[in-house]
Amino acid sequence: MVPQKTGDDYVYKCPKCGYEEISKTGERYRLSGKAGSEPKVKTTSLVSEGGGLARSREEIEQEKEEFYEILLDLLSEEESSEETS
Repeated sequence: MVPQKTGDDYVYKCPKCGYEEISKTGERYRLSGKAGSEPKVKTTSLVSEGGGLARSREEIEQEKEEFYEILLDLLSEEESSEETS
């Protein structure tokens, strides 16, 4: 619920479904709390060794193409969801 001021009253509105609820106290709102305290980047102590399985150039190119197709699909889904909002 996102607070919005309409006239002299405050209304709490859901940005997804549009449901509105009028503030019963008529007081201003105050946000409290913290954003997640966990770091967004996780690191590991394991470093890959250079002596792993060697992949052929064709396998690497195939993986790049698959990744690119997935990326394009995700971007088109995101754009279509933004257009409908």
